[in-house]
This record gives sequence, C-alpha cells and structure tokens, in this order.
Amino acid sequence: MEQLRDISDQDFHESVRPRLEQLELVRQAKRAAYLFRRKIAIPLAAALIPVCALVDWMLLRLQSGSDDSVAGITIAMLGALYYWVTQPRREYAKAYKTDILPQIARLFGNLSYQVDGKIPMSDLEPSKIIPFHNRYKSEDCFTGTYKGIRITLSEIHLERRERSGKRTTYTTVFKGLAVLVAMPREKFYGHTVLMENVSGFGKWFQKQSTGLKHADLVDPEFEKAFDVFTNDQVEARYLIDPAMVENLKTMRDAYDARTFSAAYYKNQVLVLLPSKHNYFEPANIEVPATDSQSIISMKEELGHILSLVDRLEVYDAVSLHAARQDGRLPPGEELQPAPGRVANIL
Repeated sequence: MEQLRDISDQDFHESVRPRLEQLELVRQAKRAAYLFRRKIAIPLAAALIPVCALVDWMLLRLQSGSDDSVAGITIAMLGALYYWVTQPRREYAKAYKTDILPQIARLFGNLSYQVDGKIPMSDLEPSKIIPFHNRYKSEDCFTGTYKGIRITLSEIHLERRERSGKRTTYTTVFKGLAVLVAMPREKFYGHTVLMENVSGFGKWFQKQSTGLKHADLVDPEFEKAFDVFTNDQVEARYLIDPAMVENLKTMRDAYDARTFSAAYYKNQVLVLLPSKHNYFEPANIEVPATDSQSIISMKEELGHILSLVDRLEVYDAVSLHAARQDGRLPPGEELQPAPGRVANIL
C-alpha cells in the first residue's frame, strides 16, 4: 500500500496523540458511568424481576386459550436494563471512531468516514447479488477515491422479516462487508456475477434470481469452487481468469468467509464479503485510549480491506472496453488473457 509507506505506525500514533489524550478523558468518564450502572444493575434486576414475572403470569392467565398469547415483560425489562448499562461503552466507541477513523482514512487517499453512513441500496440492488431483505442497516462507511478509483465500503446487515401470527421476527440474510468500486467513465458491456458454487436446486435458484446464463469457463478447478453467470460470455472469460482461483481461496480463508459474491455491472464492481467480525471497533473501554495497538489495528484493518481494490484490477476492464471500441476485439470474439496475468478480481 503506497500510502502507508509515507508514515510509520509510530509516527502516525504520535501525530494523533493530542486527540487520543482528549479521548482518554472521555473514556475515563464513560468507564466510570459504566461501572456505576453495572454495580446497581444486579440489585435493580433482583427487585424488578419478581414484579415483571408476576405481570407476565397475569397476562398469560388473561390470554389463556388464545393461540397468540404473548407475555414478555420480564425479557423486555432485562433487555432494556442491559442496553442502559452498556450505553456508556457504545458512546465511547462512537466518539473514538468519529474522531480517529477520519484521520486513518486520509492515510489511504481522499477518503471520508461516516459512522452511520451507508451505500445507497439503489446502487447495490442492480448487481443481482443482493439477497431479498426487508431491513437494511449499515455502519462504518468510507467513501472517496483510492488510487484514482471511486470507492465506497461499509459494514452492512440485511434482514428478512418473518411473521407468525402476531409475532414478527427478523432473520439475517447477509452480514459483513460491502465494497463498491466505480470506474470513472467506461462501462461493462454485459453483466457478470460470481457466486460460491452450489449444486442442485441452489444452482437453479441462482440462475433464476440473476436472470443470467451460466458461463462456460475453461478451468474445472475454478468451477468446483465458484459459479459464474453472465450475459456476455466474452467479457466473462476476460474478467474471470482461471488464475484468480488461488486468490479467491486465499481471500476467503483470510476473512474466514463461508461464502462471498461479486458482480460486474454498469460501470461498477461490487464485492460482498460475509463476516462475523465487527470491524473498526476500538479496544475495550478498560484499555486507555492512548494505547497504540487499538489505532494501529484499525489502520491495518482498513488497509487489508482496501487491498481488495488492488486485486480488482478494474483497469483490465478498461482495456477490454478500449479493445472493443477500436475494433481490435469484435463482439463475440474470445479474448484470451495473457499468461501470468494478475487475477482480475479479489
């Protein structure tokens, strides 16, 4: 990462030390509030649980015979109590991220940071890899240019609503990172998506949901791991080079992701990377804000994610566009990638 070589971890830590020292005062105040709330939570819960349990029992008696009996006062009370106790920790984490992550973002290019920002769903849905959902949450959004390429990345959480009688629950259909890269001018001729390989009904459902045809690639090992669907076989063969197989496996292992997907559409490339890890979080509230490891870990996380963009090689797509524009590659003519060419994505 060229931008990271301009400043060492130690120098960067020293450059933001005044901000960290101010955050340390915030941490101490929030820690004191958290410890106080935790101290009184146990006797408070001990006093409230019997009362709430009695109310629940009475509600169940009143609703006896109903198929939709609901009594959750005790659970709701405990949830509210937990939220109240842990609120100072969340407030400290938000203050830390709001102050420090913009400083880290500027190390990598012209990037800005919004703690509650999100990628517009109108940019994501046309990719054909966004699962059906009813609720969209997002946090830790970085937007701007990285090495001359427009990029937006964010942690996103997609949930599907399920109803049973009067009860409504939400099931997670995707939780992880979304990385959206936009080329400055050129557009892809077709629409190509890459998904984790599935068999039977799953493969049929993938094809139906995308409305694209299965791409016939030349690497059987690749096709054991991933499925590619496209409406432009020539472009798909150029974009999905067999050399990318090892890169994809390495990326999957590095992020501990069970499945992931990518899409080339319009002038954009979208990568969805499922992950249980919560990115860009400061250290525990017990750790001083001036501790260098927390800020260095955040910087390394952002650098690691941005390395995906380096592997996207979107300029290869620009080369394909130029080749077709000047007649060197007529539509329908197969373009064979040069031996040893770096993988086009991931």
